[in-house]
Amino acid sequence: MAGGGRKRDLNVKTYTKTVVRHVRRALLRLDRVLKLVLAVLVGVAPVLLLGMTATADQISNRSLNIKSGQAGATTIYTFTFTPPNTTPIQSLKFQMCTTPLGTCTAPSGANMAGGSITQGGFAGGSFTPDTSTTGCTAVTVICLTRTSVSSESVSAHTITDTGAVNQDSTNCSAAANCTFFVRITTFSDTAYTTKIDAGTVASSTTQIFTVNAAIQEVLSFCIGATNIDDATTAPPLCSSISGTSLSLGVLDSTHTNVSPVSSTNQGDGNNAVAELSTNAVNGTAISYDAIQQSGSHHQGTLRVAGATCSNPGVSNTDQCINAIGTTRSTMTAATEAFGMTIAGVNCANTLGYSCSYSGNTYNLRKASNYDGTGVATTYLSDAGQVGGTTSGGYAWDESGTNQTIASSSTVVDNEALIIKFAATPTIVTPTGSYTAQADYVATPTF
Repeated sequence: MAGGGRKRDLNVKTYTKTVVRHVRRALLRLDRVLKLVLAVLVGVAPVLLLGMTATADQISNRSLNIKSGQAGATTIYTFTFTPPNTTPIQSLKFQMCTTPLGTCTAPSGANMAGGSITQGGFAGGSFTPDTSTTGCTAVTVICLTRTSVSSESVSAHTITDTGAVNQDSTNCSAAANCTFFVRITTFSDTAYTTKIDAGTVASSTTQIFTVNAAIQEVLSFCIGATNIDDATTAPPLCSSISGTSLSLGVLDSTHTNVSPVSSTNQGDGNNAVAELSTNAVNGTAISYDAIQQSGSHHQGTLRVAGATCSNPGVSNTDQCINAIGTTRSTMTAATEAFGMTIAGVNCANTLGYSCSYSGNTYNLRKASNYDGTGVATTYLSDAGQVGGTTSGGYAWDESGTNQTIASSSTVVDNEALIIKFAATPTIVTPTGSYTAQADYVATPTF
């Protein structure tokens, strides 16, 4: 028994030593693991802190609008940005650089400090430019301060610098298209030491782009026949105008025939029309001269071609109807006379500007001696066969001298002169086929 007890005691001691040895080894391993973990944490901590700094909030939705992109231009800078939090902003710094990061080199020729500052979207009072604090004295830096404890809204804020000067092209190797950057920083104090957030905006000066074009001189002028006898019904355009004559029908000393004369009185129902369109900004003159026909004396009036007419003075017994002359006058039946007048200015085809005859807004003005009524907005109503004296005045220069009947002082867009002719014979005016001709010319001044 005694021998068996000693053996058991020996086995217990051996077992205990073994257990203690395993525990010590386990503790040593744990110690090494803890030290390794601690070393890892110590190494990672700067990285974690650096990562936290790098992912801090930036000013968002930030932009710089410049009114003019020309190098060296005096212009307006409008900075727009949204603060990422509601921390009160008490100072701002805008620094212009040639790069977005790193050492800031100011662009050549730029000046942001010389303009006037306005703000929008900020809570609290107004910012005041600061040009005395260190770091705020350069012309490429704007420092703004105020005393405000109002929380900002997370919404658009603006700072406008009116009178800023763009960079020149020196720092861009004389290139007109040259990028620059403005670094924006917000602070919660007035000493520019407690930074809230920051962000950079970019813009660029640009070269002027020129678009070239040319407009040629334009003139469209035509003379023709028309059955229109008012200032509102559209006559044919020059591209489709036709007719080179009108007929006053059979003349009778009891009446004065005034165009348009109907077929009942052997006429063709036509007036003459002269239509003008031109971009001559200095005006256009429309004139005529009476074509001299064959025969002797009074060759430029309504006459029988080849006839010998009385000279000097007027006669009621030759085959030349007396021309009224250059002074506008009415006609009285049986007092031999021939003349022409402008009944009105037709604006129906005018599109380039507002044109109304009744409103007196047309550009082509009648010469006074060829203005049928002498009233700018009254259309001449004489037509057909007029008994007694005409209501309108007429004129005709038979000499062949150029006579202006209408003119403009500016451009004209498809304005048409409705031209009437009139004649009356005496009871002793000889029979025959009578004709008068005129050459019409438009003279624009560009």
